[in-house]
Amino acid sequence: MLNGLRVLDLGPGIAPSFCAKLLADYGAQVIKVEPPGTGDPARRMGPFVDDDPNPEKSIPFLYLNTGKRSVTLDCATESGRAILLKLLDNADILVEGFPPSQTEQWALNHHSLAQSHPQLVITSVTPFGQNGPYRDFQATDIITCAMSGLMYHSGDSDREPLRNALDQSLYVAGANAAAATLVAIFARLSAGTGQQVDVSIAECLATHLVQPVPYYNYMGATKGRRPVRGSGFEELMPARDGYVVPSVQGSQPWETVANLIGLEELQDPRFATGAGRIAHGEELKALLIQGLAQWDRLPLFLASGERRLVFGMAQDAGDLSACPHLEARGFFREINHPIAGPAAYPGLGAVLSEPPPAPIPAPLLGQHNAEIYGQELGYDPAALSALRYSGVI
Repeated sequence: MLNGLRVLDLGPGIAPSFCAKLLADYGAQVIKVEPPGTGDPARRMGPFVDDDPNPEKSIPFLYLNTGKRSVTLDCATESGRAILLKLLDNADILVEGFPPSQTEQWALNHHSLAQSHPQLVITSVTPFGQNGPYRDFQATDIITCAMSGLMYHSGDSDREPLRNALDQSLYVAGANAAAATLVAIFARLSAGTGQQVDVSIAECLATHLVQPVPYYNYMGATKGRRPVRGSGFEELMPARDGYVVPSVQGSQPWETVANLIGLEELQDPRFATGAGRIAHGEELKALLIQGLAQWDRLPLFLASGERRLVFGMAQDAGDLSACPHLEARGFFREINHPIAGPAAYPGLGAVLSEPPPAPIPAPLLGQHNAEIYGQELGYDPAALSALRYSGVI
């Protein structure tokens, strides 16, 4: 576990916050540094608990900041940056997502901090990285998905490209940033110095193009989106209570697939080979729709597994909450927030044999100002009052 590792999370946004959350999930001590008054922009992101736009009830913020403490600090002021440097004196990692020109202006980039804090690992998570002509450009998830090249290859060949849902590029970048940060911490054990971890959100997705890029480099051709199959296999198909993914992958004969679905017409030998299923795709798809309409998703999924077939089902959030497999693995963790109340939160994607730290709720804005500034940095009550009055904290 990461006990003893101290992290400052400056945000803003999903990707750096998720990076710091993952470190906190595995035991690191993470301090969330937020602007006074407004807090991190994620506090204003919906949806909100009870549909109440309270900055302490933002569901994205609650998820992204479990396990952290919060202080408020205006890093744009000279006094604020001086306090931040004191916080960095005890930190191992700084995670931030500001445009490079802004961190240069604030003297919070690797070049500025390398001499005063040589052991500090600075993890910068931005849309396009720390250098290059796009380095200061802002971007949303749909932009980074498009710019990465991944979106071009998503969807069917007869339709426009598709974007993945739910800001996935930002979470992929956060996970990459957390892993690379720990690599830098490991390297510090031998080198004795920290380094810059430069994370480009768009490039984190571009690394997934393991087929299209070599295809272009070796053959000079652009690999398109998937062809429209027409048979219904290897794509989402309607079942009685939702959608499933029937498949002919694996070593089982066609007879096993046809018997599972249970429609006699599927036993036709024309469908027994891949070539036959392509040649008679439209007819097969119509039969598949008819047969799957007799099945609910979960029973079909379980029955396919028993026959060693590779079927899937599209699960919504309610399905996940009731999933017996996730329950058996203890995936969801109950967290009780003082304002938002109790809820089950998604747990760790990778589980270690040593139990993770007990989950604690996302902090209230500036909840730990007195504890961190007073007890840990030594500011007396009068100094804290003056900093609050001047808007620094």
